[in-house]
Amino acid sequence: MNGHVPFGVADYFWEEANMRQGLLDQLMETFRGWGYGDVIPPMFEFDSTLSAQYDDRLRSGMYRFLDRDGSTLSLRPEFTTPVARLVGARLHDWPMPQRFCYGGSVFRYLEPQAGRQREFWQAGGELFGAPDPAADAEILALTATALKVAGLTQFRQIVGHIRYYRSLLEALKIDPQQTQQLQWALERKSEPLLEEFLRDTPLRTGQRQAVETLPQLVGENVDSILSLAERHIQNRGMHESLQNLRGIVDALIGYDILDSFVIDLTEIRNLGYYTGVSFEAVAPGLGTAVASGGRYDDLVGRFGPAQPAVGVALGVDRLLVARQRQDGQDAGAGQHRLQPALALPQGSPEALAQVQRLRRAGMHIQVDVNGWGLDAAFLYAAETGVRDVLVWEDGFQHHRRDERGDFVLLGPLEVGGLAGRTEMSREELFK
Repeated sequence: MNGHVPFGVADYFWEEANMRQGLLDQLMETFRGWGYGDVIPPMFEFDSTLSAQYDDRLRSGMYRFLDRDGSTLSLRPEFTTPVARLVGARLHDWPMPQRFCYGGSVFRYLEPQAGRQREFWQAGGELFGAPDPAADAEILALTATALKVAGLTQFRQIVGHIRYYRSLLEALKIDPQQTQQLQWALERKSEPLLEEFLRDTPLRTGQRQAVETLPQLVGENVDSILSLAERHIQNRGMHESLQNLRGIVDALIGYDILDSFVIDLTEIRNLGYYTGVSFEAVAPGLGTAVASGGRYDDLVGRFGPAQPAVGVALGVDRLLVARQRQDGQDAGAGQHRLQPALALPQGSPEALAQVQRLRRAGMHIQVDVNGWGLDAAFLYAAETGVRDVLVWEDGFQHHRRDERGDFVLLGPLEVGGLAGRTEMSREELFK
């Protein structure tokens, strides 16, 4: 047997593992700070539960396998649907709203790229039972906060509205082939393809003007873009969508994030279940989104009583790549983490008891289990990046590696002398 892993997955260890887990922990704490409670859905479910909710693109990228009873199962390609199933099937009689946050691996069959393998990490939050624009605004503001916590100083949230686009299609009354032609042009932001659609498709004057205006409905001047769109409303659905966007913008004023806000009414990215506002966050130098989300008022109702819902998912791996590029680091480089101190108890139970007290106080300590002498301990410490070596002599003597790589005796171990933090007094630590 060889030691290789399958294409599209990776081993993460030491600094890479520390960075990923550390960022995931930061994101989860951010969600919890906004009142979101943890949820851990299963890693695989019945294929029919998941695939029926997605568009063809996502459905084709799912990993499926047969259970021993003949059932077709799928690895989760995202978290939103499993959490919506939980709310619809098991929490429908609980008071609303409910807020959930999650973090972990998801799986999609796609070509690996920067910040994305076939197994990749997501962290996210879902808000159920709140139909008002204030809920959409909370998710957008929470996304901006999470991106800043992740270390991004430059990003944009590109916000669209899937109902606006669907209502326009209803007004145009075009066939599936024409619909695909229009969608193709909008997804590629291609004015020549849009002109080709207009040339090939018979439309009334007002309909044509509404389509011709679409490329102009993108930018940071939110009020002027929405005003322009309102001049080309074709039906009630388009009107209500624009009113909803205005309500979201008004609700965002107190969050002070509108400087990162971009309206794009040609943004029609959809996993198959979005019904209202949809958005993605992008960072300079990365050709793909670091976060995405939106409103999905119909999804919970497929598993139980209907509930309005809105949420976001952030790509942990992509956030790391974006942060490293903004910091000017190589994509594979990580911040150096101070290694735990190495303690040589010299066979003393009292030394081990002291180590336990230090650990409980928050100190990071590994214990020599090989019976090393001082030279062997120093050699191991130098080769593995350990800065501090503690040697028991009726109390720990603290040796620290200097800039030249030599270990220097500092004297008896002092409170605050190691990695970690403590609120214990010296008497409590060294009693």
